Amino acid sequence: MFAVFLLSLLASGVLWFIPVEVVQQWALNRAGSGAFERFQAIGEAEFSLWLLRIASTILPILIWFVWSDWNWWFDYFTDVWRGLLVLTEPSSLPRDSNQLSLARRARTWGCRGMLLTWVVLFGAHAAQGVGQRIHEWPYFRFNSGQVVLPNISDSNRAVIRYLQEATPPNARILVASDQKLFFLSYYLRPRTLLHRMHPESEHVIPLKEQQRRLSAYRLDELTTADLEQMPHDYTLEYFEHPDLVDRSQIFDDKAWIAFIRRREHNPSLVPAYVVRLRAARENRQ
Repeated sequence: MFAVFLLSLLASGVLWFIPVEVVQQWALNRAGSGAFERFQAIGEAEFSLWLLRIASTILPILIWFVWSDWNWWFDYFTDVWRGLLVLTEPSSLPRDSNQLSLARRARTWGCRGMLLTWVVLFGAHAAQGVGQRIHEWPYFRFNSGQVVLPNISDSNRAVIRYLQEATPPNARILVASDQKLFFLSYYLRPRTLLHRMHPESEHVIPLKEQQRRLSAYRLDELTTADLEQMPHDYTLEYFEHPDLVDRSQIFDDKAWIAFIRRREHNPSLVPAYVVRLRAARENRQ
């Protein structure tokens, strides 16, 4: 036990002595050529090293704590083991029946097998969870999905932030767009997005960088019946495909232009897509 304690103490010292930059460079040399792969490798290496440092610091303390009162801990775990053996042995079958001895053993080992399976599953899920956290660390770090908004385009992310800032949480927003709006609907909750999807786009999968145009209704193409079926507080026009972007409308929403320029730190930015948010009362005027 003392040898294990010394080895764990030595491992902890080595891990704390190695600079983070050395481990990051080691991971970078083994990463792919893609920019994201290299970014991922550096982040995973950094998180893994800090995780090992924390674990290697706790391990010697635990070993010393157990070793300092070894007899008590040995008796404690022995009692726990015996208790588990008793608990997993069914008491509903008579002990003195030779005919039922096989059924008793089957039930006993069945219970113990289920308990062992639960322990193995716990360990597997714990290891998988740590591995997933290491994989996600470069992107998420200590931020939640609500903060990071993963797996969506930069334009979708900007529109979500704008609508969160410009509309109250209980707003009902009627949207005319060539976007699917799944992520917008999720991250803008409890706001409600109302969208009349074009029939030709219902089962079409969008492609990256607007490589496939999705047919979409404009606001003026919605009928009175459509509007009556979707009572709303705001209207939003959000078009990204060049064929649907009316360049004369890009600067119509001055609040949006101010927001996106502030967000991108570019006071002369001209967005490549149209975003126009208006209150319902403004549309009626």
